[in-house]
Amino acid sequence: MKNCDLESGAGRIRHALKELEFAWADSQAEWNDEVSRAFCEHHLEPMIPVVKTALDAILRMDVMLRQAQRDCEK
Repeated sequence: MKNCDLESGAGRIRHALKELEFAWADSQAEWNDEVSRAFCEHHLEPMIPVVKTALDAILRMDVMLRQAQRDCEK
């Protein structure tokens, strides 16, 4: 049976989220007006907790899948 690995994908998502947060922080030096604040409020701020919740769910699912795989191999 092929091993299921959700942790690698979750790591890539986590890394991408950190890169997005760093890029956004860097952009604030040049782009800090009403449009940037609206973009942050309507797009970035709602997305970040959703992505973090999804990452938690992915990692919990990874634990369950690994346990199921171990149970099937017995």
